[in-house]
Amino acid sequence: MIRLIYQSMINKKSKFLLLMVQFTIGFTALLFGLSSIFNLLQYKNSIEELVPLDTVHAYINENDGLVENNINRINEYSNVFKQLREKNLVEKLGLFEAMYVYDSPNPQETKNESRLYILNNDSIEMSNLTLQEGSMKPLETDVHSLENIPVVVSAAMKDQFRLGKTYQLYYINGQTDKYEKIAIKVVGILASSVHFWPGGSTYISENIMNNKEFILAPQFKEFELAMSYAFNSLIQLPEHDTRKDSLEQIKLLFEQNGLDIHYTTLQDEIDSYNESRKVVIIGTTTFAAILLLLSLLGCIGAILASITTRYNEFGIYYSLGFTKNNMIRLVYGEIIAVFGVSFIIATVFCKILIATLLVNEALTMNVSVIAIAFVIMIICIMLSTIMPFIKLKKIEPIEMIKGVNR
Repeated sequence: MIRLIYQSMINKKSKFLLLMVQFTIGFTALLFGLSSIFNLLQYKNSIEELVPLDTVHAYINENDGLVENNINRINEYSNVFKQLREKNLVEKLGLFEAMYVYDSPNPQETKNESRLYILNNDSIEMSNLTLQEGSMKPLETDVHSLENIPVVVSAAMKDQFRLGKTYQLYYINGQTDKYEKIAIKVVGILASSVHFWPGGSTYISENIMNNKEFILAPQFKEFELAMSYAFNSLIQLPEHDTRKDSLEQIKLLFEQNGLDIHYTTLQDEIDSYNESRKVVIIGTTTFAAILLLLSLLGCIGAILASITTRYNEFGIYYSLGFTKNNMIRLVYGEIIAVFGVSFIIATVFCKILIATLLVNEALTMNVSVIAIAFVIMIICIMLSTIMPFIKLKKIEPIEMIKGVNR
């Protein structure tokens, strides 16, 4: 039967090829739309694993930039943040700083570079990170030595930094511009769904989906970058105060110190991100729905017309011992082949597209996306077989043998 289906499709390749092209484009648009929808869900989940959605991201607006890490400026920012705690304007104040660590201090050697984030205690306590192995508990204790810093690593780095192992790394001290040695011990491997803030932007979650390779460590040294205070702060407000009043008091404190502060909640950032993707999602899914519907109607019409012109062919098969059910299976096989080949081509094409041209969009065509698209394909197959099934059931054997239709 499979060989017969193949030969039948080869004999009518021009007709089947047109249908395949239509369905391939339709399934590609469908897969892209579903990937975009799942991207929104993953984006929200990635943020929720780091902090609650009512957490406030505050950033300081500096017209002259933050390139130079002036000590006075860092002290100024640090002093304001200290006042926030002393005046009980915040429940928790999370801060983090990005730095790079190397496996060798020798400038002549080729060094492996890794991004490491140091988190203050509040950042660690605010997070709800999912681990596939190990525990976050060691990070919540104070670091007493640079020779034994507990860290967790992202899933993408679990082969480079193995659970339970200790590694000697080096970082450049911002004050002395010299390499300092530290020893990290991997106490946990994060789940593959966990990402982390890239940092240094007015929207703290910007490009979070692309940040997959990182190390998280408790604060083992003072923050050295003004940018860390200006852009990498997350605030949880006291429960006993209204949010609006608390935010106004925080803004007033910064203004009293000559600083212009702006803030957004993480939920606001999610809403903004969703809004920016809405047009693409609606456009691709609508296009996919219309194209698949038109292709489906065209497929049904083409199959019905094909059946009408294939009485001679069916008569030959019937005379060779085929039954009516065999004829139905032949037509069903052709329909399934058209949809199946189109779906496979669309899946491969979409995978390549997402991995190359759309790599910065952080889209993921995971098993769930393919499964949903596959279910939609099955529904399309079922709908396209109803009319041909009725048509074939009405054909009498004598009509096949004579090669005429009613």
